[in-house]
Amino acid sequence: MIRLNDIRYTGRGFEAAVVLPTHKGPLKYNCRVDGPATLDPSMVKRALLGHAVRQRTR
Repeated sequence: MIRLNDIRYTGRGFEAAVVLPTHKGPLKYNCRVDGPATLDPSMVKRALLGHAVRQRTR
């Protein structure tokens, strides 16, 4: 199960710990997305997950 832990606003954007499941065990990423505090929470979650997926495929 994909988990987003501790989503917080830092003044310039959002940061969160994202855990992605794999066959070899969970992968943990610290993700960051720039944007105002007024962003829709669903857009913030989608952007954080997208950032984690991009890090995984590098």
